[in-house]
Amino acid sequence: MTDKPTRVDSRAKPGRRAATRILAAEAYRRIMTGKAPQTLSELAVQLSAWLNETYPEAPLPPISFVEAAIRDAWHRRHEAIGSEL
Repeated sequence: MTDKPTRVDSRAKPGRRAATRILAAEAYRRIMTGKAPQTLSELAVQLSAWLNETYPEAPLPPISFVEAAIRDAWHRRHEAIGSEL
């Protein structure tokens, strides 16, 4: 056993800021690949489940947090993929 402190990998357990970035990036990836559902609510539910599977040790944020984290990417999706409303 050592008394030396160990470095914690920030990707292992995302905090609030990290979770926001992770969720926004995954939402963007799904939008760009055409794998996003029809509504923001559905995407938030899918991403919440994905976050729980990917980071099982991290606390699961409420759906409202997930929606807030991906809202900008969701509203800009038409600009990102080049389609019109």
